Amino acid sequence: MTASKKSDKLTKRFEDLFANETRYGIIMAIRNFGSMNIKTLSKIMGKTESTIFHHIGELLKDPKIIEIDNDKTISTRGIFYKLSKITEKHYPKTSDDVFEEDLPTVFDRVSKLNSEEIGKMMMLRMLSQPDLGEMSKKAKRSMSYFHNIENFILNSFERSEQALLKGFKPKNLNYPFGSHSLLSIDLKIFKPEHMIDIAIVTSEFFAKIAKLKRKFETEMKKKKIAEEQQIDVIYYLFGGEISEFEFEEDSTWNYQEYTADIVEKLQKIYEGIEES
Repeated sequence: MTASKKSDKLTKRFEDLFANETRYGIIMAIRNFGSMNIKTLSKIMGKTESTIFHHIGELLKDPKIIEIDNDKTISTRGIFYKLSKITEKHYPKTSDDVFEEDLPTVFDRVSKLNSEEIGKMMMLRMLSQPDLGEMSKKAKRSMSYFHNIENFILNSFERSEQALLKGFKPKNLNYPFGSHSLLSIDLKIFKPEHMIDIAIVTSEFFAKIAKLKRKFETEMKKKKIAEEQQIDVIYYLFGGEISEFEFEEDSTWNYQEYTADIVEKLQKIYEGIEES
């Protein structure tokens, strides 16, 4: 098989993967939380173990999307699965530097633009995306995955609540049961700068979480906390404008001409960011 045909086959493989909600969810769960067995994936995905087993079998076919994590399988009960090298490359995990350095830098630079410039920057950023036309589908797929995570957290919380009502004793008294957090706020804005102000605040929040993550990892390493004793935690924020933006046909309209004066400023904003 030529390199070109191999690449086409791999591209088709990932396209099919993305189109399947369960398989995409399995990949995202392993990507975010590390190697997992069928039992854990079943709980997180809200699917039966037989359903997960079926999809695992498909993901193990060549070119492999996942593979058996031999090290963890040998040291732990049950077969554990991890992402294959090609999948790790296709779905790279976000570096903590993005939260601590890149995002604050980008939003600080953008905050120096005016409303018209930010509007043009938003157009340029969307038009330059290689997956333009598929972006909303990907956002919906990601939201579906996080909806599964939410259900997993809430179901675990409910089981803990019912166990306490029955007077059951937690097996781990140091960390007896899980929790959940649900905070929301609505506000009104009228110019793009306001969204940048919000983005700056949220990026500062995630920068602090990234620092805490490093602190916790150092503490666990120092105390030699076994992996099975480490509890996964996830926080994500979702926000956006609750407004329907309208468009109209205009034969004289040209995106490139309209945004030409902002191209250089946009390049400076992302200088040293996208390449890293």
